Amino acid sequence: MKRLAVVLALGLVGACTSSASTPPSSPAASGPAGPSPGTVAISLQPPVSEDLADAACAIPHQQLLRIWRGTDPERSGQIVFVPQEPNFVGTNFPHSGPWNYLQDVPLFWYGPGIVPALGRVERPVTLADVAPTQGKLLDFAFDAPDGRALPEIPKPDTPPPLIVTLVWDAGGLSLLDAFPNDWPVLRSMIPDGIWFDHASVGSSPSITPATHATIGTGAFPMHTGQTDAEFRLGDDLVRAGALGPVLLMEPTLADLYDRAMGNEPLVGALASVTWHLNMASHGSLWGGGDRDIAVLRVPTAADNEGAEGTTWNLQGRYQPFYELPAYVNDLPPLSAYTEAIDRQDGALDGKWRDNSIEQYESGWATPARIPYQGAMVEEVIAREGFGDDPVPDLLFVNFKAIDHVSHIWSANSPEMQDTLAWQDEDLGRFVEFLDREVGQGRYVLLLTADHGAQFDPAVSGAFQVTPTELERDLNAAFPAAGGGSVFQAVRSSQIYVNEDTMASSGFSLEQISRFILDYTHEQGNPDDAPPLPEAERSEPVFSAAFPITLMDGLDCLPEARG
Repeated sequence: MKRLAVVLALGLVGACTSSASTPPSSPAASGPAGPSPGTVAISLQPPVSEDLADAACAIPHQQLLRIWRGTDPERSGQIVFVPQEPNFVGTNFPHSGPWNYLQDVPLFWYGPGIVPALGRVERPVTLADVAPTQGKLLDFAFDAPDGRALPEIPKPDTPPPLIVTLVWDAGGLSLLDAFPNDWPVLRSMIPDGIWFDHASVGSSPSITPATHATIGTGAFPMHTGQTDAEFRLGDDLVRAGALGPVLLMEPTLADLYDRAMGNEPLVGALASVTWHLNMASHGSLWGGGDRDIAVLRVPTAADNEGAEGTTWNLQGRYQPFYELPAYVNDLPPLSAYTEAIDRQDGALDGKWRDNSIEQYESGWATPARIPYQGAMVEEVIAREGFGDDPVPDLLFVNFKAIDHVSHIWSANSPEMQDTLAWQDEDLGRFVEFLDREVGQGRYVLLLTADHGAQFDPAVSGAFQVTPTELERDLNAAFPAAGGGSVFQAVRSSQIYVNEDTMASSGFSLEQISRFILDYTHEQGNPDDAPPLPEAERSEPVFSAAFPITLMDGLDCLPEARG
């Protein structure tokens, strides 16, 4: 059952990549023609990988294991890099990395009468354990590629009529630790359920498409193919949702369970962007499946699968496989909730913490979106009848507010503190709703996060390199023969390479990896930024960089050799 519809995917890409693929960037058009200081010196030594292997093996084993689990040689970038913690590559506070502060997430199971009240459990688990554990609750055999059913959660005598998976997007443990007094509802619930103190994403990059796929399938990206927000498909680079659900290469628990039950269960995904569907189902695309309920907030014609729109809707490429309840757009609009945010400072002045509400996406980038979405979730549960009959239903919910705010203001901002408090307050309302609408003893709620959030470099001490700056320096150091570029894209944790262009230009993956490994703060400092202190200029940005194929032969990574 693995590698769902790979033939179909490859057949579709030829028809779709002209609009869905990401074109190579043109650094020469957006930056200075010359390289940053020191970028032109390239070692022409033979491609020997001992130094690259040594750097890889210097990474703590758990982090290296996460990187390996997150790669697919056919889809990932050909070169993987690891910044010196807490340095990062990206704009708007990205959250991709193997470090604990981005990997550690809450994993809380709650269901009075079904889930035992064990409180805190001290042992490591990953997001891959979610789906097989839910399979146990359903009394449905689900053989996950990587995850295992948690023994702390027993198989009930009768499966609960409703299992809810609730994801606080970017709501990792480091965020909760930063604001320990701003999630009292969740904290008060811990003694009545099971809270795993050492839960992690389990793979890197820790990014939405990859982690939601792991939640739904019990498989890491090396099996699901969801290795990043964009990945290789043949010679093209495509967005994770560019061809619809076909690019998720493993069945989800919901896919297999729904089909086995003759499509009697209700399956729904109430979220924001198409990537969130990875934890739910393939809808009717999966053989024997039906059109599951999906409510998203995406532009109907956007090429960027991570973008958000202004109404609840589905993009055309997803409409054949899912059903959007029309009534969700008859509910009160977001503006009905922004006044509470506005009045938080004591005056109705159009501002939230000195930020113009209108300027920040008319309130979408504020906590007001949390109760707005919460009302939609409750409406769908009530109208569709989730949990109304003995046939267990599966509901998957993603709240994206924390992630949205973290990308604008960072994990340690006052704006984030507000957002976390609002998200926690909504949890209290939601549990009261489930108790009232479905009934205690009739549902199980899993609360988790898909990754952590990035802290402001002014607080963390991180050195930030923008992908544009790094790609410009790479193009200067490795010019393509005959024009064009050796590089397809530079991401927060990997580089996509035009290998034919690279070879014809006389370069190798090992040379490029060494350039990254030797890259300094001085090279990564933008031309318009203040000069760095002398002592900092020669500091390396990265701790490791290597071709992904190197991992299969590392003595320090026996897992890669089976």
